[in-house]
Amino acid sequence: MAIAEPDVATADVILDAAEDCFVTTGVRRTTMEDIAAAAGVSRITVYRRAGNRDQIVLAVLVRITERYLARLRPRLLAQASLSDALVLLVRSTVRAARRDDLSLLFASEEHGATGAPIPGAMAPLAALFGETVALVADVLPGDLPPGVEPIDAGEWLLRVIVSLATTEPARPRSPIESDAWVRRIVVPGLVDSGEPETGT
Repeated sequence: MAIAEPDVATADVILDAAEDCFVTTGVRRTTMEDIAAAAGVSRITVYRRAGNRDQIVLAVLVRITERYLARLRPRLLAQASLSDALVLLVRSTVRAARRDDLSLLFASEEHGATGAPIPGAMAPLAALFGETVALVADVLPGDLPPGVEPIDAGEWLLRVIVSLATTEPARPRSPIESDAWVRRIVVPGLVDSGEPETGT
């Protein structure tokens, strides 16, 4: 029995269906057929409107990240300084990534073995984190260092967050010690110290 195509099969409907499938079935077990059935469209419509599996996974990951950062922004803006906001951003995102796992980020089946990072994920995710950092830096005391663009800050934070969420520390740290480590190791590259730059 053929599936009747709706007059308007939007990418948003397909992405909503894909996200539901990822939650109920799991990212790796969800097939293009599952997404098509959940969206009420044919498999070819899924490819035409939303792309291949990696593109769909990335689009869903970007949507989830946008929603997450929108929810976190008021808490970030309530901090006393850019440094404090960056520590909160890292802590909260690592906790969320551990809770929800990072399976979407490492769900590529189109390129390489299953479990490879989604191609093209860094640029849009770094841009989203960079936009959040730029917004916070515009409001709170503290500035990005000269020459550090928001997307670069977003990439640095994202790489740190993925590392902290997926690997064990070299030695155990309490939450307070973890925040202090982030403030000592991660934040200095993202907050202008006020000292003049040296070198090239």
